[in-house]
Amino acid sequence: MVTKKLRAGREPTFAASARAYALDLAASVLMFLSVSIVSGRVWRFPFDDEIYTLGAIERLSGAKLFAFYLGGADVHPPLQYLFASGLYHLGLSEAGMRLCSLAMTAIALTLFHLLALMAMARRDPGAVSPFARLIAVLLFGLCALAVSQGDAIRWYPLFAMLIAVFVTLYLAGGNDMVRLAAAVPLGLAASTNYLTIIVILPLAIYRYGLQRRFNALFDAEFWAVFLLFAAIGIYSAFSLFAHHADMVGTQIGNGAVRSALTNMLGFFGGHVLGIGQIWIVAPAAAISVWAAISQIDRHTPADPVHLLLLLLAASALMILPGFAKPRSFLYLAPVLAAVLALSFNREVKRAPGVALLLAALWVAASVGAIANINGGTHPFKRNSVIPYQDIVDFIDSNGTGRQLIVSTDPIIPWVLRGGRGREDRCASYFAANKACLDAVQRYDSVVVISGHSDKSENPQAMQGFDGAVAAVVAGRRKVATMHAGIDDDAALKTRLTGVALDKYILTVELYR
Repeated sequence: MVTKKLRAGREPTFAASARAYALDLAASVLMFLSVSIVSGRVWRFPFDDEIYTLGAIERLSGAKLFAFYLGGADVHPPLQYLFASGLYHLGLSEAGMRLCSLAMTAIALTLFHLLALMAMARRDPGAVSPFARLIAVLLFGLCALAVSQGDAIRWYPLFAMLIAVFVTLYLAGGNDMVRLAAAVPLGLAASTNYLTIIVILPLAIYRYGLQRRFNALFDAEFWAVFLLFAAIGIYSAFSLFAHHADMVGTQIGNGAVRSALTNMLGFFGGHVLGIGQIWIVAPAAAISVWAAISQIDRHTPADPVHLLLLLLAASALMILPGFAKPRSFLYLAPVLAAVLALSFNREVKRAPGVALLLAALWVAASVGAIANINGGTHPFKRNSVIPYQDIVDFIDSNGTGRQLIVSTDPIIPWVLRGGRGREDRCASYFAANKACLDAVQRYDSVVVISGHSDKSENPQAMQGFDGAVAAVVAGRRKVATMHAGIDDDAALKTRLTGVALDKYILTVELYR
């Protein structure tokens, strides 16, 4: 990688650094996008939370969406749903919306990549080592969590981009006007997700504790701008706690130990590697701890890298209430990549062999996670490896005449909604579609898709499902069965959680 050498003795500006390292940034973005698409991202079946978003934006107008989420009827503020609704009403398909999410994740990776390169240039009197720059390209281009979750039609890609823009404006801004503008994406982030609180806390510690910047006028303006753009998030938070406080409990309460282990495995394993593959994650986690500690500079408290370290450290606070949703920390994946790049850059000058070994261990973990995104038998999340196309093919091949599909998994009913081009097919998630389950209707084939779900511990839901299945298969004969998805960690998960899990994630049975 050849680049123009930045002038020694001068603080590299954002624009100059972007020009100087354009090839590095282009290489990492191209790698990230290529690996994501080749791994089956974008053009794929939706996952369960995406269906919640898609259902909401199809069912409700923008105004109704705004009122619904502003009223605290969900654990998320309205902004992400309004953004997704806008894309939907512009005519974008599911794949089109995922491409937008992928682009937002790419922006987050690119901004933190550039911040890392700028920090390297500040520390080096000459040009940054090509070896260190190559490592940085691999870290950002092969970021497993970004690849697995970066295209999601959910809030985390938008949140990751907003946090990246905020950090970039604040740290790379050449004057107070630019730093003041950082309040805008920070406020929008607060209207996207409540995790913004663990971004604000590091900012306060960094600015007032480490930088020791006390400017009454600037601070008043900054927080006023923040409150303006965070207003809908703040209002929806008050509504949530005032009227639906019980919903908060659904997001926490997993216990500190279980939360810590789940977040560690999910974050470092790219939300892909399961508990049986924790040996792959352990070295990456240890290297990350080493990298973070190595970047602490006691002699220069205002070093910008300290804000990145504080962002990483603040996420540990979510362990205390038992928050165990590692994909929510997508915004931290490029933050960690930046810290790792800086640490490896320093190590390259001290011990190139050690830097090569540590970088290889980290990249190997990322590659291992990416390789298991679609077909692993040790999944982090069981429904992420279900071969839905095989199920659809099974139904198409074996179903005859009018078909009824009843499923404990939400994906197939969503995919087959409206008959998927056939008027003689009807699908129901549990017993939700009363029109499908009307006893007056007659079907030539009935497909029952069953497996463990988030409703398995709900007796009322399971009784409704079992009753519906008993009614529609009465007098019929089972003619075909298939198992979809394998979880080789099922027995271990059962021992650890007490929840009975089958090795086969879904069972598909066809009756005539």
